[in-house]
Amino acid sequence: MIGTDENRAVLHVEVVFWSGKRKTPPSLVSGKYRPHFVVTGTTEYLGVCFLDGTERCAFDETALGNVQPLYPDTVDYGPLENNAEFLIYEGANVVGKGRVLGRTIPYKVKPQRK
Repeated sequence: MIGTDENRAVLHVEVVFWSGKRKTPPSLVSGKYRPHFVVTGTTEYLGVCFLDGTERCAFDETALGNVQPLYPDTVDYGPLENNAEFLIYEGANVVGKGRVLGRTIPYKVKPQRK
């Protein structure tokens, strides 16, 4: 799975950030929020970057987002399969939870013959 197009897939997720864990909800639309997901039943931190999502995220409310794996050539993101549940970590702190709704595998452009 490492280094494959499936490992580079953009994941569609629903997330909830818990009040009392952060001062403000994160911005899911800035392209700068880079937490780790830890799939339930595992211990591996999977670094992701939110590409876009719910514009005004609020604590304790479901938000939608699209995330991209940060290390597809060195980390196996296979555990983030459809309907996988995960915790959201910022360093050692759990700040929320989520679930994978689906994925979009990158489209390969075929080279044209000349």
